[in-house]
Amino acid sequence: MGAFAGTGDLLKGGRGATIAGIPVVHSRRDCGFYYQRGVLMVPNESLDELLTALGRLGIGQKGTSIEAVGRTGITQVRLSVNRATDVLIEQLGGTIPVEPGYILFPSTHVKGFAARRPAAVRPSTIPTNPRRGKGDNVNIGVVDLGFFSPEKAGHPDWAIRGVVLDREMPLPDPAATHPPYIGHGNAIIGILKQLAPAATVYTSTIESTPTDAPGGTSDRRLGEAIEKLLSRHRIHILVIPFGGSTRHGLMPVTERVLQPHFDSTLMFASAGNDGIDPTMYPAVDPDVVGTGSWRRRTLDLGWLERVCSTVMSPLNAIGRHDLAGWSNQGIAAQLGAPGVSVPAPFLEGTYKIGSGTLDRPEGDKTVRFDGWGLFTGTSFAVAIAAGCVAGDLGGKCAPSPEELATAAFR
Repeated sequence: MGAFAGTGDLLKGGRGATIAGIPVVHSRRDCGFYYQRGVLMVPNESLDELLTALGRLGIGQKGTSIEAVGRTGITQVRLSVNRATDVLIEQLGGTIPVEPGYILFPSTHVKGFAARRPAAVRPSTIPTNPRRGKGDNVNIGVVDLGFFSPEKAGHPDWAIRGVVLDREMPLPDPAATHPPYIGHGNAIIGILKQLAPAATVYTSTIESTPTDAPGGTSDRRLGEAIEKLLSRHRIHILVIPFGGSTRHGLMPVTERVLQPHFDSTLMFASAGNDGIDPTMYPAVDPDVVGTGSWRRRTLDLGWLERVCSTVMSPLNAIGRHDLAGWSNQGIAAQLGAPGVSVPAPFLEGTYKIGSGTLDRPEGDKTVRFDGWGLFTGTSFAVAIAAGCVAGDLGGKCAPSPEELATAAFR
C-alpha cells in the first residue's frame, strides 16, 4: 500500500506513520486498517467489513462521516464516538484482518469475549482442600502474559507449593481500572493445583513492553516463551490457555517450536470464545488437544468431586452437556470441559474491572473479593481438562510418552 509512510511495528502500531500526510497513531500495514482517536482509515475493499464490525459494537453510521483520502485507495471513517485507540484495537481485533505475525492474547472478539471478568464468590462455598497426592511426579507448563506472586496474593498453601514462576509481576493496583483478564495466569495455576495438587507447575512469561496494544502479542514472542519453557524443564503437560490466528491463519513460529515435542509432551489449548468454528491455533492443530466449554456452571457440575467425569468429547456428550453458545466448536474443540464460573484463588480487596463482553457492554464494575474469584472462558476449561489428566497420571514414576498419548481421551 504505497500511501503508507513512516515506521511500523507489529505491536506498537506504526508509530510516526502517515497516510497522505495524515498522522496515524496505529496502523495495520498492507492488509488492514489505520486509525487515530475517533478516526478509522481502511482500504476501500474493507469498508463494508469495517462498518459491519462497528455495528456489532453498537457504533452505528448515524453521525459517522465517510470520505475517500485522495487517490490512495483509503477511505476515512470519522466516528461520532471518541474511543481510546487501544480500546478500539482490542475491540476490532477479532474481525479486521491483522498483520503477519500479530495475534491477540487473549483476544477480545466482536461476537464473544476474552475472558469474562472474574466474579466474587464467598470462599465458604468452595471446597478448598484438594486430595493430596494427585498429580505426583507430573510437570505442567503454563504460558501466559504474566503471573503475580501467589504468596504475596495470600493464596492457600496448596496453591503455592510446587509452583515455579519464571518471573513475578506486581500485584494489581486497587486504584487502577483493570482489563477483564486480570489474574488470568494465576487463575490457570490455581485451577491446576486444585485438581492435581502434587504436580509441579512451571510458568513462562511472554515478553511485552509498556507500548504494546493491550492483550496483544506476536507469533514470534509466543514461540519464544514456549521454547524457553520446554528447553529449561521436562514438561509432561503444556497448557496454552488462549488462541488466535495471524493474517495467514496459523502461527508458523509457534508451530515450529511445538513440532519436536508432540511425541513427548501432551499439549492443551483453549478453543476460544467466538461462538464459531474458527481457525484458532494452536487448538486446531491435530497434535494439540483443543478444549471448549460446557454451558453449565462449574459448581453445579460437582466441582472437584465429579468435575473430571465431564471432560469428554462434545460428540460423546450429546444429551448430557452442550457447549456454551460463546464457546468455539468444531475442530477447535476436541474436548469439552467446565468453563463457566470456575473457582480459583484470586485476591483480597476491591478492584475496578472492565467488561469482557462486547455484545452486551456492561462498562467498568467495582468488585470486592475475599481471596477467591469465579472465572469464565475456554481458558479455564482447558485448565480443568489438563488438571484432570495430570491428576490421573500422577504416581511414583513420571508418565511415559505412551501414557501421555492416551490420557486425554481415556
